[in-house]
Amino acid sequence: MTNKDHARAGWASADITPPLGLPMGGRGSRLSPGKDILDPLEAKVLLLEDGHGGRQLWVSLDLVGLSSRSGAQLRQDLSMQTGIPLEAIVLNFVHVHSGPMANADKYAACMEKPAELEEYETVLLEKVVAATVAAGRNLRDVTVSVHRGHSSIGVNRRNRNEQGEMEMRPNADGVCNPDLWVLDLASASERAVVYSYGCHPVLVYGFAWNSLSAGFVGVSRRHLARSLGVETHCQFIQGLAGNVRPRIVADFESNTFRKSTLDDVQRAGTELADDVLSALDKPVDELELNLKAAAGRVLLAQDLERAPPPEFWQELSRSDDELKRSLGVYWGARLDKGLPPVKAVLFEVGLLRLADGHDIAWMGGEPMAEWQGILRCSLQDEALAVWGYCQDVPCYLPTDSLLREGGYEVVTSRWYNKDGPAPFLTGLDAEVSRQFQHLRRRLSL
Repeated sequence: MTNKDHARAGWASADITPPLGLPMGGRGSRLSPGKDILDPLEAKVLLLEDGHGGRQLWVSLDLVGLSSRSGAQLRQDLSMQTGIPLEAIVLNFVHVHSGPMANADKYAACMEKPAELEEYETVLLEKVVAATVAAGRNLRDVTVSVHRGHSSIGVNRRNRNEQGEMEMRPNADGVCNPDLWVLDLASASERAVVYSYGCHPVLVYGFAWNSLSAGFVGVSRRHLARSLGVETHCQFIQGLAGNVRPRIVADFESNTFRKSTLDDVQRAGTELADDVLSALDKPVDELELNLKAAAGRVLLAQDLERAPPPEFWQELSRSDDELKRSLGVYWGARLDKGLPPVKAVLFEVGLLRLADGHDIAWMGGEPMAEWQGILRCSLQDEALAVWGYCQDVPCYLPTDSLLREGGYEVVTSRWYNKDGPAPFLTGLDAEVSRQFQHLRRRLSL
C-alpha cells in the first residue's frame, strides 16, 4: 500500500459574521459601523495528514486581518488542540474589505479598540478552534490531486497619471499573476476543493459601504458548491494581491477604476469559480503526500530619512478629512512623546511541502504580485505556489523595483500603520530570498 492510500483529510466551516454595529475594516481608521449583511463571513479549515503521521492545518478567514496578539493566540491554541507544530499551521486572511475591523490595533490612530470588537475576536477564536477540532474528528481517506489553471479576474492597480505620478489606476501591462492553483481532495462520498488566486476583494464597499460581505470570494465558493455538489468544502486562499484589483471595474480608456455594482461582484466571483472548474478538468498531478513545513521571520529595514517631518503631521492634524486628521494626531502625539518610528518591520514567511516537487511559499503582510517571479527564481521552482496574507498582515510588502516607482503601496500606505511611517530600504528582494533559501534547506534535511 502506498503513501497515497494513507492520505487523510478533514475539513469544516464556521460562520464568523460579526454582530452589526462593529467598525468595518479595510477603510483605514475610519469608524464606519456595519449596518447590514449581504452574505455571511466564514472560516474554512482543512487538516491534512500523510501516511507517516505528518500533518498540516490551513485556516482561511473572511477578514481583512487580525490583531497580532489574536492571530498568535489562535495559532497557539490550534497547535495545542491538534498537536500540529506551529510552522505547519497557516492562517490565511481572505482580506475582504467588507468585514469587521479585526486589525484595529495596527492602525495609526488615537482610538480605543471597542470592547465589542474584543468580544467578537474572543468568540471568533473559539469558533475556529471548534471547527478545527471537528475537522480532526472527521478525517477520511482521500485521493489528492493538484490542478493548475489560469484566471484573468485581476489586474495590476499601479499606473501613472498625467503628471507621471504613480497612483491606483488600472495597468493592463503591469504584473498580475494569472496562475490559479487548485487542490482537489476526494473521499468515497465527500470532496474538498482549495483554490488560490491573488486579487483584492474590494468591490462591495464601492456600492454598499457599511454592508458585511465576503465579496466575490463568497460568490465563487457558492457557485463552486452548486456546481460540484452542495456538500463540497470550497476554500479560497488569498495569493499575492498587494497590487491587484478586480479587472471588471477597470476603465482602461480613462485610466481609472469605476464605481462597482452588485452585478460586478456576482460576475467576478462566478468567473473565478468557472476558472476553477476549468482547472479541475485539466490533467492532474496525483500526489503521494509527504508533508513537511518550515517557517521563519525576516526583518526589513525602513528608510527613516524619508519619514515625514513633524510639521507634516501637524498640518495633517488640522485637516477636515477624518482619515488624514487621525493620522496627523497619532504621529504628532507619538513623536511628541519621544517614541520614534520603528527601524524595521517583521514579516513571517514559510514553506509547505505537500510532496516532492509540490511546495507552497507563504508570506505575511500584503505582498505584491512580483514576489512570485522572485521566489520561483530564487528557489529554482517554476511550479512554486505562493500565498500572501498569512499569519499576520502588518503592511504592504513591495519589491526593490517597486520601491523605485513610489506610489501608495510603497510610500503613502506606510503612514497608516503603527509600524510606519517611512518606506522600506532597498534590499528586500535579497533578504526575503535568503530566508526562503534557508527554509528550503531545512525542508531537505
